[in-house]
Amino acid sequence: MSVRRQCYQWEVADLGNLPPKRLSDLEDPQSIFTSGIGNATLKARLRTKPSEYIVIKYFGSTPGIYGKGANWVPGGYVNFSIGVTTFFTDPDGRPGAGLSGSAAPYPISTSYGPAFASDWDIEIPPDTDWDITYYISNAMVEPVELFPDAPISTLLLP
Repeated sequence: MSVRRQCYQWEVADLGNLPPKRLSDLEDPQSIFTSGIGNATLKARLRTKPSEYIVIKYFGSTPGIYGKGANWVPGGYVNFSIGVTTFFTDPDGRPGAGLSGSAAPYPISTSYGPAFASDWDIEIPPDTDWDITYYISNAMVEPVELFPDAPISTLLLP
């Protein structure tokens, strides 16, 4: 059996072009492959082939939870749907938000490093439906900044 390594980077940019009726979708976990948000452009579900076996070794998302304006970060959580279950579940067995980007950051930097060894080995056997979901914990932000009432500077003309 041959081994192939590959990487997938999902990106979302707020271009202001997400239709208002889809804004509420951001409050739920979305597929990084099929949601139509960001570069998620696949039309069909993901299913391993009968001769295919996938092992996910490392994953991560943007670290951080809080911030406004230029300091805003998405507060992202990554989770995996394998068959009829999810990898990160709540204590009652329901799907959880996933693992936060602060615990498994991408990219790794001097400010943010993995909180624990990232040797996950998430296995997806042959003939299995699977997906990776991303939850943005602070997707809805104020559309405008709060500006002070007093002017910050004054223009003097000669």
